[in-house]
Amino acid sequence: MKYIKHYVKWIELIVEVIFLIVLFLLGLFLEYELAASLFWQFYLFMAVLALILLLPVYLQSRHKQELWLFIGFNISLLTLHFLTLNPVKPFTKFYLDAKNGMTIQEVQSLFNQHFPQGGRFPQPEWALNDEYNGGVWENRDLKEKGFVAIPDQNLNYILDPNNGDYNAEIVTVYFKDGKVVGAKYLPD
Repeated sequence: MKYIKHYVKWIELIVEVIFLIVLFLLGLFLEYELAASLFWQFYLFMAVLALILLLPVYLQSRHKQELWLFIGFNISLLTLHFLTLNPVKPFTKFYLDAKNGMTIQEVQSLFNQHFPQGGRFPQPEWALNDEYNGGVWENRDLKEKGFVAIPDQNLNYILDPNNGDYNAEIVTVYFKDGKVVGAKYLPD
């Protein structure tokens, strides 16, 4: 009986570690595809999934190994925030940093901060459109959250039109009288 309990403890540990590795790989996939580490909801979701497995075992056995596994898993998950695996993360960060009231020059400066010339990732292509060339009025719902005025210009950014993985990843920043009044992100 003593040996069986010893093996059960190791089997539980192996199952927990395998589950956490699979969960971390899911987090890595979400980071790669969606830049999920930029959102606090991602960390909450992953922590709850880890708790679903680890908490019942901890409550039953009161072994500290589950607590250490949980802490180690969350620390490894937090490292994703500091990794940039592909250009989707700085592109998403650029979108999140573009705030209402910024000028066109401030938005372009922000863009250059996230995608510097000669940087790790090539600069996305962009174009400034105004109401006279028809670019502003396409694909826009003015009732969408975030719009504070009817725009008369927009800056349209395409992450990488030459790469099939990113050619439909688009950020559009809308302006009224040279100030940001809303933005839209269209993931690939």
